[in-house]
Amino acid sequence: MKGLVIGFILVIGLSYGGAKAYIHYKVSDGVDAAVIGMEPYAKLEYGGISSTLTGELTIDDVKVQVKGFDDNIVIGRLGIDTPNFLSLLKLSDMSGGSQALNSGPPEYFGIIAENIKVPTSADYYRVIYDQNIEQLAPADIRQRGVQCVGKYGFSPRTLAALGYDELILSTSVTLRQAENYFVTEFDFDVVDMIEVEIEASVVGDLMSGAAMGASYQPRMRDLQIEITDQSLNKRVEKYCTELGLTAEQILRAHLNALQYFGKKNGIEFDKYVTDPYKEYLAGKSKLIVTAKPRKPLDLARIKKYKPIDVPALLNLEAAAQ
Repeated sequence: MKGLVIGFILVIGLSYGGAKAYIHYKVSDGVDAAVIGMEPYAKLEYGGISSTLTGELTIDDVKVQVKGFDDNIVIGRLGIDTPNFLSLLKLSDMSGGSQALNSGPPEYFGIIAENIKVPTSADYYRVIYDQNIEQLAPADIRQRGVQCVGKYGFSPRTLAALGYDELILSTSVTLRQAENYFVTEFDFDVVDMIEVEIEASVVGDLMSGAAMGASYQPRMRDLQIEITDQSLNKRVEKYCTELGLTAEQILRAHLNALQYFGKKNGIEFDKYVTDPYKEYLAGKSKLIVTAKPRKPLDLARIKKYKPIDVPALLNLEAAAQ
């Protein structure tokens, strides 16, 4: 009996090891082809490939150097997240054209990128920031409040003044199908700065919508955005104060940046968002914004409304905790 158990364990172990080697071989082959394809634009190196029984498959220790820049983009782990190891096998077979395991997509599918290290002095970050400012050409860019609250994004100089020599980011996007709607979960985390979690549910079937391409018109059921401050607000307040701004001027700069963000997205925020936002700035660690339309809303229709009417259309409100 003991020998039978040991034999069974060995069979399971060898099967898992063989399947893992098969997946790694196929992924390695694909990544190596991508590296060659990227050569005219960027140089990519990676340390290895990992997979887990919980369904993660990642390329580890990735280093990318874009042509024309000296500084590297470094990523700790880059890959996909699925329900389990069998889902990885199914996706691997589907990518190879096999139909043997093709019984539809997994319960959920995610893309993950962890420990992306961006030095605030990196040449590519400086160029991206400068190009954005050049394109926007904002008249108020030199105002102290605009700079210290990052109305148009934080410049390398401002990030250094806030005490960030390096940004360490992790992000993930997960798509999950429910009975008659699907959910998109997005997480963006910058160590010792801020975390943003977004969950949106949309009526319909994910695969059917994707097959429709540009003609697809998603109807949103609800949306939640949760922002967690990890020290950014206090750093910004300190730096703005050092620049000579009063508490009232700092608050005004924050609200001006919020309204600019809303304007870019066709929304004029009302007191149901701005009042909790003030509480968040005053010391609360979380800001939770929710949109719950009274019936599923075609997102394309939002553009037809005046920005001042959009909060009511979305049934938009916020809370600070």
